[in-house]
Amino acid sequence: MANSATIATTGEFGLSDVRSDEELFLACRDGDQTAFRVLVDRHLRMVRRLALNVLGDVQEAEDAAQEAFIAAWRARERWTPDARFSTWLHRIAVNKAIDRRRVRKAVPESQEVITRLADAEVQAPAQADALANLERTETAKTLQKALDKLPDTQRQALTMFYFEELDVGRIADAMDCSEQAVRSLLKRGRQTLKTRLQKQKKICGYGPETIRSPAEGAGSRA
Repeated sequence: MANSATIATTGEFGLSDVRSDEELFLACRDGDQTAFRVLVDRHLRMVRRLALNVLGDVQEAEDAAQEAFIAAWRARERWTPDARFSTWLHRIAVNKAIDRRRVRKAVPESQEVITRLADAEVQAPAQADALANLERTETAKTLQKALDKLPDTQRQALTMFYFEELDVGRIADAMDCSEQAVRSLLKRGRQTLKTRLQKQKKICGYGPETIRSPAEGAGSRA
């Protein structure tokens, strides 16, 4: 229970409360909507940023964030205090954003986010023609299709590692599994993407050949 020395946490819209996330969400289980508004205020920026990183569209991200909080409220009675609220909410947000991207099936506005998975950041020269731009667009499309077809756990791990740039420890916390399990998911997911991209290269004559491992692509995050 919070005591008089506890510092109140203020969110994006100025709502503050000395209680922890877990204490607030326990109150939500009893139907306390005011406590839930404090949680929304406290975590909205993070959830919206996560959704934006995955979707690449501001309005889509806003909608996904709303869906994540609605889902959290509806699932409040199934939540248990031994699960940290922020990582539980983070997991819901990832799923909602991924679901929206799967339905949309379009290339994100920020293609650099997706092409980063395939080590495709090589910048085209200033005089690059339309073909170079087409190749990057097709690479992004192929990667997105491949991501959409991955098993849920692999897709979630890759999304959090490459899109949200979370380290392996935090991903393990969010997915409720060991760090070794996360590394295994990342390895299998990258291998699947690599195989699909190699097939694209054989068919179309272009496309990235390698997909970076956590150690290669993120330094100490792994």
